[in-house]
Amino acid sequence: MKSKKTVTNVLDVRCARPIIVVDKSIKKTITLQQQETVLVDGCEINFHAPNNVAIFASIAKKELQQAKSIYTSVLGKDLNKRKRIEISDQDLPRLYNYLECIQSSIIAIYTALESFANIAIPANYTYTSKNSKGVTETWDKAAIERWQKTSDKVAIFLPEILKCESPKGLSDWSKFKELEEIRNDIIHQKTVLKNGKDSADNIFLKKLMHKSIFDIIESGFSLIKFFCTKDVFHAFFPMGFGGVQIKPLEVENFSDQFELIREADASE
Repeated sequence: MKSKKTVTNVLDVRCARPIIVVDKSIKKTITLQQQETVLVDGCEINFHAPNNVAIFASIAKKELQQAKSIYTSVLGKDLNKRKRIEISDQDLPRLYNYLECIQSSIIAIYTALESFANIAIPANYTYTSKNSKGVTETWDKAAIERWQKTSDKVAIFLPEILKCESPKGLSDWSKFKELEEIRNDIIHQKTVLKNGKDSADNIFLKKLMHKSIFDIIESGFSLIKFFCTKDVFHAFFPMGFGGVQIKPLEVENFSDQFELIREADASE
């Protein structure tokens, strides 16, 4: 027998997935949205819980769109047909705006994918393998989250957890590896010795100035979508990356399963 599935409308795809409850006693379906309550300076703030993967993916998308717009206006479209571009003092602020946007997009989409990988790993998950010395090692969730790089999380652990093929076979995999490398160069910028003096290593700027960076960033979105389609019911996966289905929770009586914490005040 196939499990029942329900699709519901949401206010914002950045929300955490709603919970669908079927009350068998009254034969009605009830949609619940997870709530967050934050106390700030004595004021209680209540709001629909966000999905942080979706939040960072949204940041990445907005910054990418802005970066594309600035790139075209400052550098044009056909750099391969030009031998030199001198950035004027007037255009310099816009170039720096581009660098802000493109680096923000890179960091945000990588963070989104890293968060996605972490939430996809069950709390009781362990992984056993032999290291280069032939010693058997067992990794639990905490160790994987802390010590394994994101590309290994999505290439090794997630396929085993979700029982799907590895994304290494995707055309975007090599682009994602570039994304990871550029992100690391940005976050862990180093110095190099030039003419006997320490200088900031800005070699990654060349990659940021090439229009291929846009496809490299898009690879992060593609990987999230790839895994979202492998488990459309996963409660922690973000919405907005393909089909979303929600398994309804059937209860004999709604009031027996859920406790009323506080009635809504329309005047608040």
